[in-house]
Amino acid sequence: MIRRVLFFAVLLLLASCNRSGKFSISGNITDANGEMLYFEKNGLLKDSLIDSVKLNANGNFKFKTKSPKYPELYRLKVKDQKLILGVDSIENILVKGSAKQLINAKITNSQQSNQIQNLRKKVLALQLDFDKIGKEPNAQKKVALRDTFQTHLDFHRREVLDMILNNPLSMASYFSLYQQISGNFIFNPYEKEDLKYYRAVATSFQTKMPEYERTKNIYNLVLSAIKENRKARQQVDWSKLEVNEISGFVDIELKDKNGYPQKLSTFSGKPILLDFFAYESEARVEHTFELRDLHKKYSSQGLQIFQVSIDQNKMFWQKNVSNVPWTAVFDETGNTAQLYNIRQIPTLFLIDKKGTIIGRYTSMSALKADLSKAL
Repeated sequence: MIRRVLFFAVLLLLASCNRSGKFSISGNITDANGEMLYFEKNGLLKDSLIDSVKLNANGNFKFKTKSPKYPELYRLKVKDQKLILGVDSIENILVKGSAKQLINAKITNSQQSNQIQNLRKKVLALQLDFDKIGKEPNAQKKVALRDTFQTHLDFHRREVLDMILNNPLSMASYFSLYQQISGNFIFNPYEKEDLKYYRAVATSFQTKMPEYERTKNIYNLVLSAIKENRKARQQVDWSKLEVNEISGFVDIELKDKNGYPQKLSTFSGKPILLDFFAYESEARVEHTFELRDLHKKYSSQGLQIFQVSIDQNKMFWQKNVSNVPWTAVFDETGNTAQLYNIRQIPTLFLIDKKGTIIGRYTSMSALKADLSKAL
């Protein structure tokens, strides 16, 4: 009798441990002696550091944190390598890999993480295929490379769409819709054929997790796309995505938050950072911080920031730009964004004192590398 009581007591203890509301990530990362391993949460609006550890020669680590209320994305990062993990329940995820190529690490006990890892590997391969096109000087070989890239891209799209139809509620399905190649989304909610897959994920999330911030984000994106589809927006034409040097800029005249018209040409003779952005996007906190930092460092050297917003909600935009130190205007019709062929947010242009467009950028790091050319 005593043994039976003890047996059930152990069972109850184990059950209570499994309901502790925490999950752990542990394992081994080689080739990283003395390096810091960071465990981060990939939030919708910003990333946040949960924990970190300095790895020793054996590379062993273990992190433990509170289980998310809803499925969430996390990241292990060491040096310039990162591994994305999808967590949707109380789990004990095991990771074993090398800091030289963390994307190839072995992940155990997390199907979501394995699917996301596979997605990232395939898109990395597609990016390499795409980069070869721009580097190839021979016209015939360039055409062949483009055809190969398009074949691989079409195959990847079919695989992803099958995955979404099989399980639209998964974090991997959500993640796949936001993957990019050279700053351009592989799937486009403004393309009628792709929109139905965004709707499948949005509907599943809305049904099961209506209060989740990611649900609201993708649901609003779908609603916006349904409206904009009436304007017959076209998907990215991958065959034309080659960087060309352009000089001179098309003038812009739009109203600021106070309703006063502002012209881009007002700043002729000065270096200009032209920024197309939407404060409704996931990156608004990080992007605004980056712009404030640039303004603080380089406004004394004459740098002017001219920000064009393509937000859907004008009042939301006005609230967010109420205290920014740069010129912020609102593209109510979307005509200016179309004029500059904006396909991704953010998209930035550097214009030098002569009015020459130095470059077009979809990342702040690339822009910063060229900033000295404009000053």
